[in-house]
Amino acid sequence: MRKLLIIITLFISVNLIAQTPQNGYSPYNSYFGSGVYNSDDANWIKVNTPKNSDIVFIVKDIYSGKTIRNEFIRKNSSFTLTDIPNGTYEFLYFSGTNWSENVYMKNGRIRGGFTKNKSFTKSEKISDRIIFEYGYYGGGMTLTLSQVYNGNLKTQPADEDDFF
Repeated sequence: MRKLLIIITLFISVNLIAQTPQNGYSPYNSYFGSGVYNSDDANWIKVNTPKNSDIVFIVKDIYSGKTIRNEFIRKNSSFTLTDIPNGTYEFLYFSGTNWSENVYMKNGRIRGGFTKNKSFTKSEKISDRIIFEYGYYGGGMTLTLSQVYNGNLKTQPADEDDFF
């Protein structure tokens, strides 16, 4: 009986680990479309995540309204989105814990999401826009997403409708 319990516990632990996607996984390509890349521009955004929650980070073109990237980034880590085309962008992110492919959102149209501590955050202020100018080759920025009193980026709460 004891051996059976250990095997079941081990299987459950391995299964839970396997459910957390790797950095750079694009969970919502079926909704937003594949990521948009342009190696000629060589622009990048490095995202440092909070200590206690994973995120899905999206980059959205403010003029077309098209989401050009949706990237899963594990908690307390960083990921660099590369080859971003020149343009003007805003970002949003969906944070939480316990990722599951069995979560449905937007009335069942979206599959995959967090089961605990979920929140949506956006940065729509003009001063927070990410601008990669035409005529320049390669540039980047680093965003550290952590709650800091009096920080230099003021995000706004969002919801599923803002994100999707």
